[in-house]
Amino acid sequence: MILNADSLIRNRHKDKFFGIDYYANICFGSNPMLKYLSTPLDFFPLSNEKPPMVAKQREEALFKRMEQFDEQKIIGLYDNPDVYQCHESIANIIEKASECHHGLFIITSSLNLLHDIEQLRAFNQHQPLLIALPIGGMKDLKISALCDYHRYKQIETLSKALLKHHISFGYIIKPVIPYVNDDVDQFKTFLARLISHQPSFIYPTFSITFDSKKLNHFYELIDHELPELKSRYFDEYGYKKSWMSPNASQLKRTFIFEIKKTKIAYSMKQIIDLYKTSSNLKQMALF
Repeated sequence: MILNADSLIRNRHKDKFFGIDYYANICFGSNPMLKYLSTPLDFFPLSNEKPPMVAKQREEALFKRMEQFDEQKIIGLYDNPDVYQCHESIANIIEKASECHHGLFIITSSLNLLHDIEQLRAFNQHQPLLIALPIGGMKDLKISALCDYHRYKQIETLSKALLKHHISFGYIIKPVIPYVNDDVDQFKTFLARLISHQPSFIYPTFSITFDSKKLNHFYELIDHELPELKSRYFDEYGYKKSWMSPNASQLKRTFIFEIKKTKIAYSMKQIIDLYKTSSNLKQMALF
């Protein structure tokens, strides 16, 4: 598959995807996880099975587009692929967004973000900024394709740094895979740990999706790495393109019950208001 080559991809469902106006598409390659599965929060969930590399011409085109907007936009740096998989630093992107008065939504699990922490802190003083950390559990998910993107210790390090620098951040819980990381008691413990890091938001997704190619790849992966689950999956899901954990209802009830004890945002509207509303108030205060 060939990923869209445009430097900016318009988000036509802003109420579903964190209030993002445009996704910045500035790397060649894709997230290898998307060879096997995607979730409802994986925008443009295609895989071309190539490792992430810098696409300099896309960055140049992105900067020109950012200069052309007459009003503030939220530019999303999503994880297909993670922008820090093809950049050690995104200082030039942060600088251009600041210069053009645009906001940033960044989803990443890479420690490379720490290279930009001071610049992000300064950016956060004047422009909308929200960092999302994808995580599927505290333990190894036992599936090789997910290991690089869901290391709890790595996420914990990023959380502490963002909290220290007063940068709003939160967690996207994904993917939740049946019989792998969907145990209700373990989820409750995991959620408590996330809450303890004082995030601004937590947003879970409890289903995974496939196309025909992904589904075949996923069954091959399971056959190789978790063969005890293959027959169970086939009996329960067969060739369905959307899989929901049998524990989904309990997981959702647990999530709502625990999150409502806190002041942490959990609905999409609440999350969007975290940085878009506060930004509008900042802008009004300047004039």
